[in-house]
Amino acid sequence: MKQLYGFLAASLLSFTALPVFGQSFNDGVFILNEGGAGSNNASVSFLSNTGNLQNNIYATVNPTVGALGDTAQNMAIHGDYAYIVLNISNTIKIVNNQTFQHVATINTGLNNPRYIAFSNGKAYVTNWGSGGSTTDDYVAVINLSTNTIETNIALAEGVERILEINGKIYVAHQGGYGYGNTVSVIDPTSNTLERNIQVGDVPNSMVEKDGILYVLCGGKPSWAGTETFGALVKINTETQTVIGQVDFPQKHPSNLKIDGSNVYYSINADVFKASIADTAVPATPFFTLPPQNQYGIYGMEVINNKIYVGDAVNYVSDGKVYVYTTTDGTLSNTYTVGKLPNGFVKAVDSNLGTGEHTKQNIVLYPNPATDYLYVNTDKQAMVKMYDMAGRLIKNQSYTTSGVGISELNPGMYVVEITIDNATSVQKIIKR
Repeated sequence: MKQLYGFLAASLLSFTALPVFGQSFNDGVFILNEGGAGSNNASVSFLSNTGNLQNNIYATVNPTVGALGDTAQNMAIHGDYAYIVLNISNTIKIVNNQTFQHVATINTGLNNPRYIAFSNGKAYVTNWGSGGSTTDDYVAVINLSTNTIETNIALAEGVERILEINGKIYVAHQGGYGYGNTVSVIDPTSNTLERNIQVGDVPNSMVEKDGILYVLCGGKPSWAGTETFGALVKINTETQTVIGQVDFPQKHPSNLKIDGSNVYYSINADVFKASIADTAVPATPFFTLPPQNQYGIYGMEVINNKIYVGDAVNYVSDGKVYVYTTTDGTLSNTYTVGKLPNGFVKAVDSNLGTGEHTKQNIVLYPNPATDYLYVNTDKQAMVKMYDMAGRLIKNQSYTTSGVGISELNPGMYVVEITIDNATSVQKIIKR
């Protein structure tokens, strides 16, 4: 044990001699790989704007904190952090959105969590509850200062996609065995249900543009007993009323996205492009995935004039990601990623940081430390400290007196230092 401790200490001392602990993931796209249900092999890939792909970055950056989890359903960036919702694990993993260092885990109060949105310092997470119950669906309200669940908002069955729009939370009820056809509106100031809006059958995706919420409804499949077909329903978020609908005859669309004045959606292995003002659906696809696709499109997003498409292949092999242009639908690149790629999230652009400090010159010392930690700055700084279980144990403004740690148990800790617009996450050993 002493030999292992000495090795860890020496390793971390060598890290602190470097400009920053770990890599920064900027100027690119995170790819969320769901993984096989029950296999505990969810992962995240990072594709840079220059085309460099790195798979399994969570495990690479966080080798000592265990696997990401089972069935990564959703990922979203808010503030300095990325929140990864793990469905079967009933967990949310929180990481720094640039270094991908693990900083906290929420693993109580969640039951089949699905999607996440943010409002007024809170996170709102849809939860299915038990698959066999039609009365236990809810939205968990999480305090982002403490990363604990404050309350639950009970809703009808099948809560799924969730969006914050102009101070309101919108939840699409894709439905359970009965198949949903409503959108719930939550008032986050009181955490109460404000209104139910009826839309088409099985609302599977939502986007907002200029005060209009566009809800894409896939319709009931043929094996549901009574088949219905898709519709794009338009809701005025000021009046919370339906103001229009475009029908999809004999089709089951999904994956609605918006980019400027254009909307994109998928049907099986086809991607369609239409004007946001169109009153009829296009007859021919914008492009079609390559023939090796077996089950259609598993995830899709439009980022920086590119369309990212996830292909689960056969649900056993590693997934594929195809990158197309929004101008003419040309396939520009194909990548092999983790299993079941279902989501794409734009990373922070490195040119957004304007602070005098950068991550490359924030230094935390000494390491190992006994009584105090210091930061090489005379500017205002915030210091957060986490144990290796992800629990926040210190959250304070930095002063030249340092950060007292004498009361902490010996071991390894993660420290996050924020100065101006720059954040550095580093590991230290407390003797």
